[in-house]
Amino acid sequence: MAVRAPDRRLALAEPSRRNHPAGRGRPTRPRLRVVPPNTLSPAARRRRARLLAVVLSASVVIGLLAIVALHALLSQNQLRLDDIDAKAAAQQARYERLRLEVAELESPSRIVATAQQRLGMVMPPTVTYLTPTGADESGAAAPASAPTSTATTVPARTPAPATTPSTWSAVKPYLADHP
Repeated sequence: MAVRAPDRRLALAEPSRRNHPAGRGRPTRPRLRVVPPNTLSPAARRRRARLLAVVLSASVVIGLLAIVALHALLSQNQLRLDDIDAKAAAQQARYERLRLEVAELESPSRIVATAQQRLGMVMPPTVTYLTPTGADESGAAAPASAPTSTATTVPARTPAPATTPSTWSAVKPYLADHP
């Protein structure tokens, strides 16, 4: 004999004994309670949770895009700074080369060599240094105590004699117009 499965239609038609107290034929009511006015229904809570999830996800995506844009901006500015640093280093090297060139062009040995070779100048056997007298350029009389003229002859290639402070103070009034 074949065992037959119970008919589901019959099982659905029979009232469940769980809903009936002590197996009586009358179903019990669900327990009721007072709901406060600001309480949301479960469907509204699910909608609110979905909305919150969407907003949070969008915020995260926007934040990540902002970070990527900021990183791209920083990278561009860093490239610009590197370019400026390279140009500054090149200009600094050029400046140093030009300073060396100026120093070489201003060197006394080069000036003497150029004067002798290009301009045909020759070194004198002796150099005569003149010191000013008490008379100024306009021909005014010099003080009686000052010598009228002094000439010093020195061999060539020796430095000029150093002036002492007392000599400088005596000469300075005559050089007031030409420092």
